[in-house]
Order: sequence, then structure tokens, then C-alpha cells
Amino acid sequence: MPTLVWVVLTGAAALYVVAALCAAVGWWRIRQAEIPAVPDPWPTVSVIIPARDEADRIEDCIEGILDCPYPRDRLEIVVVDDFSTDATAQRVRAARPDSSPPDDPTVRLLQLQHTQSANGGHKPAAVARGVDAASGTVLLTTDADCTVGPDWIRSMVRRCTPETPFVAGAVRYRFSHRYFERLQALAFAGLVAFGAGTLGLGLPTYCNSANLAFRRDVVDLLPAEADDRPGAARDELLLQHVAYGTDRDVAFNADPDAAVTTEPASDLDAYVHQQARWASMGARYPFLLPRLLVVGMWALHPLLLAAGLAAVALPAWRQPTLGLLLAKMAGDLVLTVPFLKHFDQNELTRSTVATELMLLLVVPVAGLLGSFGTVEWKGRTLD
Repeated sequence: MPTLVWVVLTGAAALYVVAALCAAVGWWRIRQAEIPAVPDPWPTVSVIIPARDEADRIEDCIEGILDCPYPRDRLEIVVVDDFSTDATAQRVRAARPDSSPPDDPTVRLLQLQHTQSANGGHKPAAVARGVDAASGTVLLTTDADCTVGPDWIRSMVRRCTPETPFVAGAVRYRFSHRYFERLQALAFAGLVAFGAGTLGLGLPTYCNSANLAFRRDVVDLLPAEADDRPGAARDELLLQHVAYGTDRDVAFNADPDAAVTTEPASDLDAYVHQQARWASMGARYPFLLPRLLVVGMWALHPLLLAAGLAAVALPAWRQPTLGLLLAKMAGDLVLTVPFLKHFDQNELTRSTVATELMLLLVVPVAGLLGSFGTVEWKGRTLD
């Protein structure tokens, strides 16, 4: 292997491993953090659920939230129907029948097609519309295809204080005996763990809008955006705006009872396009540090893939390439194994080798598609 190539690969792998180890330290710090006292009284809460063509799942999502033992007079659910073409709206109405007790939380349905001709801002804009319509002091967001546990609201709200007005929670994939589901679940756990670890270090990168809590007053501090694209500071990017654009703190909720569960992609094509959507956001992060961290973590994958392909024909490349791949794998395990153990998903570690090989192929392709290709989500092209 040429010296220059070796130096580049070793440098990229070293930076990757150091970042993973630092994130592991951040995750340890999160677990040691003091839990705020229970608020007295509990604040008013609005749970915002953006939904587009989720007729098969929205009822389970709403029912899980209604099962949370939060004070009924302080809770509302705002479902934002984002131009659905199926029976999403009807299912939302069915989730709150006329026979519901009068003290049950209000389930409000906001149909964007009744107030505007199109949604150019996609899901972030739908979240923003829900924020505008919500009345709660603390706002929670989740996705229509997610399910929550009974302690989700209390756990998230308890940690969302005036001093720490933004809290991200864990999101995990549901998996069964299907091997591809297990690979996705492990890869996704690594992503969530890295995002959580950087939060613990005080250098936040990303989180997942399927499990967020933030206070309305911190949203009001942010600059207004264009009417057709109001979502950049109202979705997961709110994390960066609060962390780097205000003097307030952000936090990650490590409580397993606050984790949100969702479904993995149905097949490889859907998985690659999902990863491409996520990759398309990384290069557009509004702050330089998280953008550099995320792009840097991505860069090792195409470099290792190229080295691996070269090693097939060049025996001298095989040992150093394998060594670098093992170093990357070790960094991932140091970060991910404690995270999996904390959320009772230890069994996923048996799929480590297969997951690493899958990511070696998927991450470069997804990064290129997200940066230079056409990315779609539920029939709409994302700009």
C-alpha cells in the first residue's frame, strides 16, 4: 500500500475511533447526570405528531400516548395531517370516539390541505404548524409510526426544565427474527448512541425528532423563517439552534422508559433511501462543528470501501485494510455496547460483523445519493 494512501486511511480511521471513544465518554456522562426534581405542578403538554399516509399506524401511536398517566387536564395531542392520501384523518377521529370520558386529553386534528395548497417544507414544516397550533408549555414530538411507553411523557417533561429547555430521547427499532431487521436495529443504535454521546460532551450533532421535548419559550427566541419552509428550527435541527445559538442547555434523556420504538425499513432499497434522506441533512447543518463531525464520520466508509475493493486485487493492501476495519469496529463497539446494554438490546451485538460490512456498502451510496441525487419521501421530492 502506498505511503500516502496509508497515511490518509490511518488518519481517517484514527479520527473516527477518537470521535467514537469521545462519544462513549459523553454517553457515560449522560448516565451519571443528576435527574431534575419532579415538577410541581406538572406543566401543560402538547404532543405533536406529523402524519403522512399513516392510516395503519396512527391509532396505535395515539392510544399509547393516551395510556400515559399524565394529568388529563394538562395534556393535548395535535396530529398534523400532511396531505395524506389514505384514511389517516379518519383513523385519528376514530382514536377519539364520541364516547370518550370528558376528562380525556384533547385529540386535535390539523389537516394542512384545508389551510394551504402545498407543503414545500415537508415534515419539518408540518411539525412547525403543529407547534404554532399547540397550547402547551412543553411540546413533545413523535412520529405517527412510533409507539411510546406509559412513562414517556413524565420522563421527558421532568427533564425539560427552563434551564434545559430541549431534551432528546432514545429511538429504537423494533426487530424480530428477521436478520435484516437486526442489522438495521444495530446500525441505528450506533447512530443514536453517537448523537447522544456528543450531547453528553457538550458538542451536539444530531438527534431524532421522533422523541423530543422542548419548551415553547425557547422556540419563540429563534428567528422566524419563510412561511413555506418554517421547519428548520422546529424539527431535530432545533437541537443545534438551542445549543449553539442561545445560552440555554440541551440534554439527552437516558431513561429506558422514555425510549420510543419504531419500525425498520421494509427492504434494502427502502433502507438505502432512508439513509440518503438522513445524509442529505448532514451537509446542510446550520452550524460548522456538527457538520464537520458528521461528514468526517461518514468519510471513513467510502475510503475503507475503496481500499477493500483494491485489496481484492492487491494482496499488499489486505492486511492494512483489515486492520483499519477492525479498528473502526472496535471504536463502534466501545460506543454501542454500553448503549445496547442500557436499553436491553445486548443480543444485537451478535450481528456486529454483518452490520459493519453492510454499512461499508450502504453509507457511501447513501451519502452520494443524499448529496447529489434526488431524494424522495412518501412521494415528494426533498429539496
